[in-house]
Amino acid sequence: MNKEELLYKYFLDDLSSEEQLVFTKLLEDDSEFKAQFEFEKSVQRVIKAKNRSILEENVSNLETDIHTSSEPKIIPWKIFRIAASIVLLISLGIYMYTSYWSNSPEQLFASYYEKYPNTVFPINRSDNQEETAELLAFEAYESDNYNKTVELLEELSSQRDHAYIHFYLGHAYLENNQANKAIQEFKNVITKGQDFLNESRWYLALAFLKNDELSKAREILKIISREGKFKANEAKKLLELTD
Repeated sequence: MNKEELLYKYFLDDLSSEEQLVFTKLLEDDSEFKAQFEFEKSVQRVIKAKNRSILEENVSNLETDIHTSSEPKIIPWKIFRIAASIVLLISLGIYMYTSYWSNSPEQLFASYYEKYPNTVFPINRSDNQEETAELLAFEAYESDNYNKTVELLEELSSQRDHAYIHFYLGHAYLENNQANKAIQEFKNVITKGQDFLNESRWYLALAFLKNDELSKAREILKIISREGKFKANEAKKLLELTD
């Protein structure tokens, strides 16, 4: 599962036991993930502290009104108004936080990104395939070993300038949180104008989202939406969410 999705599910208290183990491991081993987690947690803490402060202030005001008021009949209405305002403020704080998080470029990337399957070099584990660099690269890709995938595909790309090598190298970079390098690989495929052209446009747009380059992502999404090919409907939805 994508790291951003793990964070999102953590704050919704929706992690499975398996996801919780992955989450804990990432906190221990991934400094970037831990920093993002601490930032999100601090935002949550600020919202909760603000709401608690508002609640305490209004309760204090209510107690003062109860002790000093000579018109006890209006107290229930004051209680109702204060309670309503507290509910509204808390709801607004939660809504603003979740709306921002749900529609942030990072979360949109996490929601729409799907690993592209290996369609060019099928791995037949029951057969005795020759152990070539391509076989090892795509075995690593299918096994989610993206460091190995990058290493092998980089070597292959220096030997053969094939679109599919750049395309899958772009994916491996994305999975390794190297959005800038992924962007260059997808652009390389698009420039060639051959295999994986439409697919590369979609993943280029997602890479721009991951890199927090919203305007560039929208430019590509408009092209995808206009041409009506690979992921055109998803591109239209993303354009609406980023408008």
